[in-house]
Amino acid sequence: MPDGTATGEGHKITITDSCAKRIKELREMEGNADLMLRVAISGGGCSGFQYGFSLDDTITDDDL
Repeated sequence: MPDGTATGEGHKITITDSCAKRIKELREMEGNADLMLRVAISGGGCSGFQYGFSLDDTITDDDL
């Protein structure tokens, strides 16, 4: 994880030290050092946005 911050079109996500540590632990548990945190955000109607988190080792064209 480069510096804990990802940006794209003016948006920013900051990863805390605690979160980075947990991601590292999960990567070690899975035995795959290439896993990255994937964050997905979708509209949730009147309940607001819905957020999803997963680990993925594939980079796609629309990743930020």
